[in-house]
Amino acid sequence: MLRFPRPTPPASFAKDVGAAARAARGAIAARSAPDFPDLWGKYRRHFVVAQHGKCGYCETFSLNHPAHVEHLAPKSAVQDLVVEGVEAEHLSNVRGRTTPEISATGYYWLAYAWDNWLFACERCNSGWKRCLFPVREVPHPCPPGPRRRYTPLLLSPYGPEDPALHLEFSQLGEVIARNGSPFGDATIRTLGFHLRGSLCRARRPIAADACRHVDRLLLAFARGDVHGQQSAVQDLLSLGAEDRAHAGMVRSIVLSRLKHDWRDLARLAKRLGVPVPSAPRPKRVRSAGRS
Repeated sequence: MLRFPRPTPPASFAKDVGAAARAARGAIAARSAPDFPDLWGKYRRHFVVAQHGKCGYCETFSLNHPAHVEHLAPKSAVQDLVVEGVEAEHLSNVRGRTTPEISATGYYWLAYAWDNWLFACERCNSGWKRCLFPVREVPHPCPPGPRRRYTPLLLSPYGPEDPALHLEFSQLGEVIARNGSPFGDATIRTLGFHLRGSLCRARRPIAADACRHVDRLLLAFARGDVHGQQSAVQDLLSLGAEDRAHAGMVRSIVLSRLKHDWRDLARLAKRLGVPVPSAPRPKRVRSAGRS
């Protein structure tokens, strides 16, 4: 998972969603189930652009698959993770996952909150994450309400926590919570990152390349080989560029094996005279079109 700058909402956004947001709050006040018109679909492109077409959770490219504007805090219900389930062999289907409902209402006041949206693939959104939203408070404050205190543990590509500080990857693309991080643990379990063989296989060659480039850099340091340092740093920067699949994993590997974060690597590149690549930025989305 990689942290991105959140896109700026269009000037018309608050007006576009205002009536639906007020209706949802009114329904809850009247103790009835709110209706949630899908107004977020027309804004999906803003998040696709910001995330370079990658799922905000698993960092696979999602444009050729059903993908959604995901609500980080679920809007209509809250579930609990009782049985983690498995990924069907040679498939990406989820089997045996048990997520009973613990609240018939969700974080309804965030249904039309721009800060609660991200772009996610169908497997992460519907197959694994569902209406799960792990928080630090035990038990989960239910039913949720805007005045109830809660501390989210699920990492987000737009959240305050850098995922690289909470997720640690092996050379085989396997993931664990870094230093027992509760954020990392909750994210891995909620999204099934440790159970998805297809995802691990997709990460494996990229993780191997990242580890190989780090080893080259360390060897070049030991030998005082400036050219070798330049080459290894350039390859790492390319592999971990924000428009590359699993760039967050690459940056996490750099942190694990070099004990320096991505900004340190960029500063090293400048000292070595290596250009720091910037991801190509698609044209700015000027108006919300239909998804």
